Amino acid sequence: MKICFLSMVFLLALNGCITKPMKMDSIDEGNWKAKALIRDKEQSRSYIVNLNFNLVRGQRTRMDVTSALNTGVASLVTDGKEVRYIMFDSKRFYYGRPQADVMRPILSIPIDPRWIQNMLFDEAIPDKSWTCTSDSNGIVQECKDGVTGLKVSWGQRLGPKKTITIDHGKATVQINVQTFKSKVEDRKNLFVLEAPEGYQKLQVR
Repeated sequence: MKICFLSMVFLLALNGCITKPMKMDSIDEGNWKAKALIRDKEQSRSYIVNLNFNLVRGQRTRMDVTSALNTGVASLVTDGKEVRYIMFDSKRFYYGRPQADVMRPILSIPIDPRWIQNMLFDEAIPDKSWTCTSDSNGIVQECKDGVTGLKVSWGQRLGPKKTITIDHGKATVQINVQTFKSKVEDRKNLFVLEAPEGYQKLQVR
């Protein structure tokens, strides 16, 4: 009886540890793997993609997108000053200053790629047109852009897992973060992106 009771207490304590949200404020880099459900409101269609993020806080971001069948869709890198991304289907390579429309051909939603860091590190979006709210523990819950109406919300936080929902009049993207590692592997050339041979080069304007 005593052993059963102790086992039950241990399981309850373990479950409590698992379900507690992970604090991201002391983490400087990481790799996140996620699935995203994209609902394109303009074209009345929905589809799922796989997302692989590698981030170094305040410095560099890489996002790789593959289809549900693991074929390449897009790759993007940004250092906050320049963005570069490849659309594999159309064989196009884009480069230029980060801006909201960069993400539209990738995830059907207009969001600045610099905000990827804020979303994954659980940080309020600092742009002056955005307002954010946090819970009683100071963890950001929702941010909204007063100009475009774009809204980012965080929920279902269980350890490193969480759901990030990006909602806009044109589309909704629900990102379900499934795994996290607090280290970026093979980073030597990871944040370097060049146009493959035969790809059209276009400047983001």
